Amino acid sequence: MPSGKNTANARNTTGNQSTVMGNIRGAAALVQAASGAGADLARSQAWAKPAVSERDRQNAGKAAELVKQAQVALDERRYSRAEALFDEAIGLLDSPPSQLWCYRLVTASRASNYEYVANNYQRIRALVTDEEEEVVVDRVWIDCLVSAGFLNEALQEAEALLARNSSGWTSMTSTIGVIHARLGNLGKAIAMQKSVLEKEPSNVLARWNLSIVQLEAGELPDAFDNYEARWNWPDFPSERRTFDIPRWSGENLEAKRVLVWREQGVGDEIRFAGVLPDLVATDARITFESHAKLAPLFRSSFPTVDVRAEKPADLRNPEDYRDFDFEIPIGSLARHFRPTVAEMRAKCSPWLKRDTEIETRVRQDIDAAPHQPVIGLCWRSSNRNVLRNQYYVKGEYLAPLKLLGAAKFICLQYDECREEVDFLRELGLPLYDFPNIDQMNDLVSAAYLAGACDMVISAGTATAELSAGLGVPTLLFGLRHSQIQLGTDGVPWHPATRFLPLDTDEPMGLAKSILFDWNGITAWAEQASTSGRKIDWRMSFPGVV
Repeated sequence: MPSGKNTANARNTTGNQSTVMGNIRGAAALVQAASGAGADLARSQAWAKPAVSERDRQNAGKAAELVKQAQVALDERRYSRAEALFDEAIGLLDSPPSQLWCYRLVTASRASNYEYVANNYQRIRALVTDEEEEVVVDRVWIDCLVSAGFLNEALQEAEALLARNSSGWTSMTSTIGVIHARLGNLGKAIAMQKSVLEKEPSNVLARWNLSIVQLEAGELPDAFDNYEARWNWPDFPSERRTFDIPRWSGENLEAKRVLVWREQGVGDEIRFAGVLPDLVATDARITFESHAKLAPLFRSSFPTVDVRAEKPADLRNPEDYRDFDFEIPIGSLARHFRPTVAEMRAKCSPWLKRDTEIETRVRQDIDAAPHQPVIGLCWRSSNRNVLRNQYYVKGEYLAPLKLLGAAKFICLQYDECREEVDFLRELGLPLYDFPNIDQMNDLVSAAYLAGACDMVISAGTATAELSAGLGVPTLLFGLRHSQIQLGTDGVPWHPATRFLPLDTDEPMGLAKSILFDWNGITAWAEQASTSGRKIDWRMSFPGVV
């Protein structure tokens, strides 16, 4: 593993890659602690040192106003905008105060702009004037190390910081627990989060971190119970909706009206929707407010559910929520219906509707014979940064799959990827794409493409959730101990998914592991498929043409 001083270079060489969900809790924990959980930069005016030049005296007021605007942008999670405002404020001053530089560094971390952190940490560290500022910049640097995958270096820095600054014991202990979880030391990570909660039972961040590592370890139902802390965590990236309706907590639902509402990313929403059939079985009258681009897909998949697209907050009519008996966010359904790994596996089955006629037409479009294997590929999310890139691969690293005999390949990458597709073709992989289909927004058509495949190989994106929901055998790759694995070697949320751990030090390792175990993988896919197609997987054996 390269040393921490090479982080800036690492950001430029890491493979292209969300949501998931990338797992950002370490970054969020460190940044929240570093920024004092939302310290009021502008209102305190503590950053404003006496002007040391005429230019500073003239521009101090303008700089203060920009800092106020940056604070608002931070509160609204418009991090790139906050970065630009801080840069503008700094540019007005000949001698920007050290605290302003500290918050500029914090904002870069919150924006996942780790290149800025790596390039400016040492310089800003030399500018700080007291221990408090020193702690701020050091925590941001630890965040950068964690996000770039330099976990051992991050652990060493975090333990050193804790040793010299015991006043921040709770936040740093929770942070160190997060690093241990990333290193695979799940037992130790759980113990550290629990030690924080023993001293501070109301510590939301520690409880949130505990829930994630418990999910990784499969400690259910405790993980689901602690997962409810997400609504009290300031940096949780979903709207905190409030209603004059009681939250459902297990009451009898027969003939009751229940509002289920979306949260998190599109992929998370698809996965959580797999539990909706359990709610339907209660004979409740269900309304599900989904992401607008998922609504058509969910309407066809859940015909007894009133699926409606979620409106922007300023366009919602209170009358639309007057007659409900209960409400619940969709990510909380599993807590009630599938509280153990065994129940998750027992109840899991395909939940998205397929259209075999259109799937057949897609296969005909690529000249695939009825029995010929078709494989879908998605190698990254559209949301990329140095942290999330570790969960994905470059498209070119899948080129060795061209050895899979007469198999055909469909591109399920849902954003702009023309250059990557062209390069894969140059490398010999016969990859078909459908540029007239907007797989980012037209998820019904994206489902047709995934359903036309006999296997999908995907990073942890909405594509993997889509194919899994359809019942397509899915090879899902990512870092070890993913929270959706629930402590298993598979993905209990999905009816037919195998998990392939990535080795970040071996870029071609994913393709190698698939090729070396292809016989076993195809035998599994043949048993797991729900398409009804009779696929001759021998056509995909290496050497068959």
